[in-house]
Amino acid sequence: WVDSQQRQYQLLQEGMQSNMSDKRIQKLQSSMSDERIQKLESIGFQWSLGRQMNDSLKWNAMFEELQSFKAKHGHCNVPQRAGKLGSWVDSQQRQYQLLQEGMQSNMSDKRIQKLQSSMSDERIQ
Repeated sequence: WVDSQQRQYQLLQEGMQSNMSDKRIQKLQSSMSDERIQKLESIGFQWSLGRQMNDSLKWNAMFEELQSFKAKHGHCNVPQRAGKLGSWVDSQQRQYQLLQEGMQSNMSDKRIQKLQSSMSDERIQ
């Protein structure tokens, strides 16, 4: 439900930033009303924090799964075909590579440090 409210608000904001002159068309893009915005804001609703926190929680959960894999197998070389964890590790490697190439990446310094400390004898490739 929270994600839905955030998406509707984002659609409304994007519609208002466009060059569209017909407000009726803008309203069709979002079901978010001024009244709903006021009610949600009156209870301290966060318009974007939830999604960022959710991404961070998911990343940390996968990192914990990687830690469990390492404890069991003695390394962090998760095969890409090893389900969700394998795909996640592959994604982290791709994001790190993009960062190294100076391209846009969602890999933060904090995440790099966590991964490198976990892989003390290995490298993110």
